[in-house]
Amino acid sequence: MQSIADARSRVHTEAARAASPEFDAQSTAEEGRQHRWPPIDAGLVPSQTNGTPPERIRVDPVLTRLKRLKCSVLTAARLHVQQRPKWKVAMITLTYAPDVKWRPGQISECIRHIRQYLKRKGVELRHAWVLEFTKKGRPHYHVLLWLPLGITLPKPDKRGWWRHGMTKIEWARNAVGYIAKYASKGDSLVQPEKGARMHGNGGVTGEALLEQRWWKLPAWARESVTPADRCRRRVGGGLLLPQTGEVLESPWEVMFSGGSVYIRRKEVA
Repeated sequence: MQSIADARSRVHTEAARAASPEFDAQSTAEEGRQHRWPPIDAGLVPSQTNGTPPERIRVDPVLTRLKRLKCSVLTAARLHVQQRPKWKVAMITLTYAPDVKWRPGQISECIRHIRQYLKRKGVELRHAWVLEFTKKGRPHYHVLLWLPLGITLPKPDKRGWWRHGMTKIEWARNAVGYIAKYASKGDSLVQPEKGARMHGNGGVTGEALLEQRWWKLPAWARESVTPADRCRRRVGGGLLLPQTGEVLESPWEVMFSGGSVYIRRKEVA
C-alpha cells in the first residue's frame, strides 16, 4: 500500500509538471536546442524548420487545459491531506439516470447542500471534484470529501441533494491517487455544453491557500517568488508583487498563425 508520504511526493512532482504553458515552453525550447523533444502530453508541439531548433512552440489548447485541470485538482487534494492527515476521505460518485441530461449548476447545487449539512455539524467543507465521461459519453462526477472522525455523510440522492440519478459513497485509503486517476484522463476534457466546469475544489486555508495560489502561477514566476510573496496576475499583463509594487514580465510572447497559438522566448535587448 502506498503511504501518504509517498503519495504527497508523487503528487508534488505531478503538480510541478502540470504547470502553465510558459513553463513548458521554456523546458521545451531548451530540449529543442539539443533535439530532444518532450512527450506530446506537455501540451506544446515544437515548430521546426530545415532541421534547426524551433524558434516558436505551438500550444495545444486541449492538452494545456488537461494539465491545468490536473494541477488544480491534485494540488488541492495534496494540501487537504497535509492539513488534515487524520481525517477520513469519502469518495462520492454522482451518476445520471438514463433519461436525465447534464445541466449547469447541478454539481454546485449538490456541493451547496453538502456544505450546509456540514456547517450544521460544525465542520468546514473540504473537497475536490472532477467531471468524467463514460465511453458512451455519459457524464458523471467523482468527488472527494474530507471528514473528521465521527462525521458521516448521507447519500446525496436519498437526501434530495442529487436529484439527477444515483450516488455511491466509498472510503479512500489513497485520496490523492484516487482523484489523480480521473484527473489524468483525456476523456475528462469532453464538454456536454459550452461553459461546463470540469473540476473544482474548496476548503484550503492559511499557508496552504498561499501555496495553492502559488502553484497556479507560471513556472518562470515560481522560480522568482515564494508563496508568501502573494504574487498575483496584473491587469494589463505581467504579475504583480503587492508588497513591493514590482511587476514581473513574462519572458515569452504569444503569436497567432493559421488558427493556432504559438509562443517563443522574447529576445533580450
